[in-house]
Amino acid sequence: MVASFRRNDTVARVRRPRQVASRRAPTTDTDIAGYRNPPRPIARLLPASSLKAPERLIESVIRRGDSVNTRRAYRGDLETYAAWLDEAGFAWDAVSIDDLDEYRDWLSSRYARSTTNRRLSIVRSLYAEALRRGAVEVSPALMLRGIRGRDESEGGALTLEQSRGLLASIRAHLDEPIHALLARRDLALVSILLRTGLRRSELVSLRIGSMGTAQGHNVLTIRGKGNVTRTVKVPTDVQLLIDGWLEAATSAGAVLTAEEPLFFEVRRGGRIGTLRPLSDRSIYLIVTRHMHEAGIEGLGPHALRGTFVTLALEGGAPLHIVQRAAGHADPRTTERYWRRKDSLDTNATDYIKL
Repeated sequence: MVASFRRNDTVARVRRPRQVASRRAPTTDTDIAGYRNPPRPIARLLPASSLKAPERLIESVIRRGDSVNTRRAYRGDLETYAAWLDEAGFAWDAVSIDDLDEYRDWLSSRYARSTTNRRLSIVRSLYAEALRRGAVEVSPALMLRGIRGRDESEGGALTLEQSRGLLASIRAHLDEPIHALLARRDLALVSILLRTGLRRSELVSLRIGSMGTAQGHNVLTIRGKGNVTRTVKVPTDVQLLIDGWLEAATSAGAVLTAEEPLFFEVRRGGRIGTLRPLSDRSIYLIVTRHMHEAGIEGLGPHALRGTFVTLALEGGAPLHIVQRAAGHADPRTTERYWRRKDSLDTNATDYIKL
């Protein structure tokens, strides 16, 4: 029985190769193990100058990230900075605050405020660590300011009708023998994203042992941002979809244990391979393909997280309840995911009767 696999194990984190935008991405819903020519280490991109151990400096900055995904983001931020230095002709240990102000302007013209500020923050960390190690005499980033203001979280949100249409579009494939197993997996996968608001990184890290029960409810034990573990309630109808997917996979030959990924690759023809977990990129391709089939354009998988927050708040859930379910440390972050908060159909003026 599938239920026997449920337990509150710690979710394992799986390292995957960093995908490079300039290389051709996978075109199917299965992941590609890696690329033949991985990107150069950032330490080779940064001019060594008087720095005796640049690799140690860079890696010490990257290791400040609490999770694999955070460290991957930090590495990408440093590579962006290295590419800008190379293009501008600056040595990393000879820049001034004026040069870094130019870098800030360059970032803000290309990225959202939050991304710009994160990349500026990693530059501050780089020079603070270099100063600590004696690689520079003074940090040029000490007075580097970020970009003020706030942006709405990217991704938009589906309406209730669009959400139902998306699930109905996937269900239509259940009657196709060659696609039935894939459809069961994708229906469970998309339902979890819509009904619980999980991040893609959290979804791909799930193991069968992540399922459990608490207070009489089906739950998933999630390790999210900052290595914070939280319990996510799974609606009964979504749990039935998960059970249906795992039972179908077992019937197709999968040998499932608590350590196996909850969502894994399915080969052409509905065959089960080596139970390799889906990657972030795989989830992106799966969701965008089904959204296209459902006639939903201009939105990506992150819109499903925005949909969860928006529909929950529109349904009357208090902000602090939605905040906790979404795994946000700050309720202001949750509010930014509320896509239709300016709708005049529900306005404060409607609650005043004189």
